[in-house]
Amino acid sequence: MITVIGNLKGGSGKSTIAFNLAIWLAWQELEVKLLDLDPQKTLTDLVAVRDEEGFTPSIKLLPSDMPLENLRKERGEVIVDVGAANMVGMFAAISQAHRLLIPVVPGQADVWSTQRFLSMIGSHRHPDCQAVMFLNRTDPLGGSKESREAAEAISMLKPATALNARLSQRVWICRTLSEGLAVFEMEPRDKGSLEFLNLTKALYPTMPIKKTW
Repeated sequence: MITVIGNLKGGSGKSTIAFNLAIWLAWQELEVKLLDLDPQKTLTDLVAVRDEEGFTPSIKLLPSDMPLENLRKERGEVIVDVGAANMVGMFAAISQAHRLLIPVVPGQADVWSTQRFLSMIGSHRHPDCQAVMFLNRTDPLGGSKESREAAEAISMLKPATALNARLSQRVWICRTLSEGLAVFEMEPRDKGSLEFLNLTKALYPTMPIKKTW
């Protein structure tokens, strides 16, 4: 399956989510590959830190200049990180994707951006590509006015589906960026880990879990 994690707005947490999701899939003993199409190359840096520290499982990075029309020839799970700084790559990747995962930060501007994004990609989506959204970087208690309003707003955006799972703004985000470990590898019982694992259940509801921490 090809999962593209994309959004028009920067700062939505795409690279961190892609990194954590890839590691989780690898722990489930699936073949997983990452493709970093974001010019900032945050995802590439995260993988480099993980490799330097010798953490396992290791994650394979596909060459960023690979022909995107060949994406569906790749075996296993492919996770693509791409943003508005590479619109050509974004449209090309979405045209090959089985799923488009859109993290949305609570706030009216981000909701408007997501609505515009869904409109822009309509003609580029592969016929069997499912678009799903979820709130990311919410307040830790999840009860703020911004979070409530954003959850209601994205539930009405079509043709994408809003997931009930959400990720809060927690310390684990910074630690993931600096240590080369997924949140559930660092603190399995932390609330951030539980939130992330809840997101994986929403994305892979029928997958048998082969590894716990």
